[in-house]
Amino acid sequence: MAFSSAAFKDGSVAPDDAMLSAPTLLKIFDSVYVLALTAWVGAILFFSFGVAPIIFKVLDPASAAKFVRALFPRYYTWGAIAAALALPSYLAGPLSFPEYRGPWVGVQAFAMIAGALIMLYSGNSLTPAINAARDAGPSGQARFDKLHKRSVRLNGVALLIGVALLTAFAARPAPRTAGILEMTPAERAVYDAKVGRAIEQIEAREGLRPPLRDAEVSPPNAELDAATVRELEEIYEVKRARDAAKAAASKR
Repeated sequence: MAFSSAAFKDGSVAPDDAMLSAPTLLKIFDSVYVLALTAWVGAILFFSFGVAPIIFKVLDPASAAKFVRALFPRYYTWGAIAAALALPSYLAGPLSFPEYRGPWVGVQAFAMIAGALIMLYSGNSLTPAINAARDAGPSGQARFDKLHKRSVRLNGVALLIGVALLTAFAARPAPRTAGILEMTPAERAVYDAKVGRAIEQIEAREGLRPPLRDAEVSPPNAELDAATVRELEEIYEVKRARDAAKAAASKR
């Protein structure tokens, strides 16, 4: 529920009281993100320009084919894992700092998902098809050439995605705020108790529970901010309207 965020906006929780501040978390997740992307891009660059050009130069065709068949599944698994690690570590930034939110988040997240899917498809579907075409001999040469070109293109797309994501990260501005401040467990327990008392009062007023004793009744906003109380009340207003609509429908 969004009403818990009001506690972060009223200044009642200081950054020093949090178990881990948003800037600290951002540094941790940014480190994971950069490591994942560099592992992804680095593997593609090393394979494309370091390994592939010399495989068939130093190995005979049979040995080179065996080497490639052993290498490709690990290569594509590495890329898929790197992309999968990059996605949640990237999303931690917009979750912690509202100024990083926007359509661009979805674009970059989609790019990481696309990169992971390219690696999974290439490793689990395309590579076995290429191997089968090669094993078919001369009759499968045309299919092999077609699938091999597809593999090269997809590899290039994955490389471009990784480089673009690294460039976007390098161009990202520094945070403008201290980020969202999270409560400590003790503060969360106190806050939840206040919310619980406010809910009890609202439900008693709505007739959803027995009337409270005078000692239990106090203005909710004496403990909670007005925005939180209003949001709670709106939830019960919606419930009351929904129940009234159901009752009216049942009488028809």
